[in-house]
Amino acid sequence: MPVDIKADFLTEAYFSELSAQHKQIRSEYQKWYVFDHSKAIAAHAILTRMMHDLESNPEILHGHKQFDLFFDTFDRNVKQLAYITEELHYFRNVLNQYGEAPERLDEMIELAACGKWQLFSARYHRYEVEELDAAYHVKFISANGRFEVVYHTQTGLIVTDPVNMGTYNYAPGSFNPWKYYLHHQFDKVPWTKWGNTDEVSYKEITQREMRHGSKEQKNSSAELKQAINNKMSESSMCQ
Repeated sequence: MPVDIKADFLTEAYFSELSAQHKQIRSEYQKWYVFDHSKAIAAHAILTRMMHDLESNPEILHGHKQFDLFFDTFDRNVKQLAYITEELHYFRNVLNQYGEAPERLDEMIELAACGKWQLFSARYHRYEVEELDAAYHVKFISANGRFEVVYHTQTGLIVTDPVNMGTYNYAPGSFNPWKYYLHHQFDKVPWTKWGNTDEVSYKEITQREMRHGSKEQKNSSAELKQAINNKMSESSMCQ
């Protein structure tokens, strides 16, 4: 069911119309079907419209005052779906670009020391590739848990290969059982179906040697943690 929005993208009226359209679609669907899947159908329609609008005007979201509202609205609708489609799964790569992670690891260390990003387990981002030793891959997640970025500690640069790249989280992971379940359903399960991109399948990824747990990995991770701790002592640098 198409979503008709007259307001300009990202205005307050735009989000109000999205909400109204969601309610209308649910109401229309409930009239004709015995089983109520109206919430998922409405959410899919809203997401389709939001994806189209962002792809039509990708630059406007950078630094926009409604930046957080866009992602809050998008993720909330994702969680109303019964399952993730392939299109929606790969759209995570579009969304992850808006995390605006720095290209260089030394700049990320400063952000992590200020609590804007967090060093996280890179266990599933250490599959061997030809170009670089994956033992030296490390991952950071933004403070809100949405955006991810992987770096190679020897080059100090972002890792973008489709085997080990960082991806957007529709439902950030957590030790909370419900949040853990949502992360599994909306982020991890689709990855096991389609990998990170259509270039390399999940099966092809997991057939590669994993460098997690190697001596090189443990040493480089420990050195990075120490570097972040050292930066944390420079409290005056945080804004």
